[in-house]
Amino acid sequence: MVSASETVKVRLSCFHDPVSWVAKNAGVLRCCAMALLGTLLISTFRASSTRGTLLQLRSSPERALPCLDVYYKGVITPVSVESDRECLPNHPASDYIQTLISIMVGTPLGGSYHNAADRIGQPPFPYKESLRATGNDWPPFGYTMIGKARAENFRNAIEEVNQHNIPGAVVELGVWRGGAMMIAAAVGKECGNLRELYLFDTFAPIGSYRSEKLQQYLAVPEEDVRGSFRYFDLDGPHVHTEKGLFKDTLPAWKDKKLQIAVLRVDGNFYDSYQDAMYTMYDKVPVGGYVIFDDVMSHRNVMRFWNDFKKEQGLPEDLNRIDDHSAWFRKEKNVKIDWTFFRPPQDANA
Repeated sequence: MVSASETVKVRLSCFHDPVSWVAKNAGVLRCCAMALLGTLLISTFRASSTRGTLLQLRSSPERALPCLDVYYKGVITPVSVESDRECLPNHPASDYIQTLISIMVGTPLGGSYHNAADRIGQPPFPYKESLRATGNDWPPFGYTMIGKARAENFRNAIEEVNQHNIPGAVVELGVWRGGAMMIAAAVGKECGNLRELYLFDTFAPIGSYRSEKLQQYLAVPEEDVRGSFRYFDLDGPHVHTEKGLFKDTLPAWKDKKLQIAVLRVDGNFYDSYQDAMYTMYDKVPVGGYVIFDDVMSHRNVMRFWNDFKKEQGLPEDLNRIDDHSAWFRKEKNVKIDWTFFRPPQDANA
């Protein structure tokens, strides 16, 4: 339960067809309507109150229902945002998947490093739900640092391609302890759709990070990651690891006949994203999902996206997940023009 003093941002679902969305969410709409009516009645008798609730739902036959952000601060206060964006539908998770996600992102008992490299190896800060929900801290003992919002986004993307029979593997570039891909493995195992899973990482210290403590914290040996998959009974012949820097491992994949239903990139650097997208984006079919873990918080990553989108003529726009991440659904096949590939900008320099 979220305390009244904490604010957690949660993405609600919406569907491409407003009629089907209403049909599938009648209960939610009834609750919203009752909440709105109650707010209006209270406002009538307490005109001085400034904490009324406004729920805007703009829809048209030509456009999906807008995304909604919900801020929990004692009461639910829905606010309409990004009305021209389409939301990723929310597929309810089983108790098993919900429990696994809670373990993957780190439990309260483990505390938090608050994204502070100098705290690594020191006694952690107390756990704070608002930070873990949005991936704004580092879990000392969790299996992923993406937080709950990004974990749910990743899970929903996999559920969505399963529902719509989008072909291809699930690929993550930059896996740390493997938690996000263990979520992917669990979703596949539960629904009986074992897609091929590819985990790309150095599984070793990366010199691009100046802090030695941070290098060691991020460097998780390949066997440790595979061991975690085995521990949670999620390993198998469909789980593949690719060890090395992206610039060294990805060139061999350029001409491989591989389709990618969900591509998740967590590279932190311009060069890492450039290596990933130039090699892998062609392999994502229309209807597949691309997720950028740190595009909203890393200037060089956003610079790469702006360059790539403009120079390759991509029609898609980013949809924000939290303070760091965003996603988009591939709308059109575009042949990547390698003449725009830049010389090293940061990590590969």
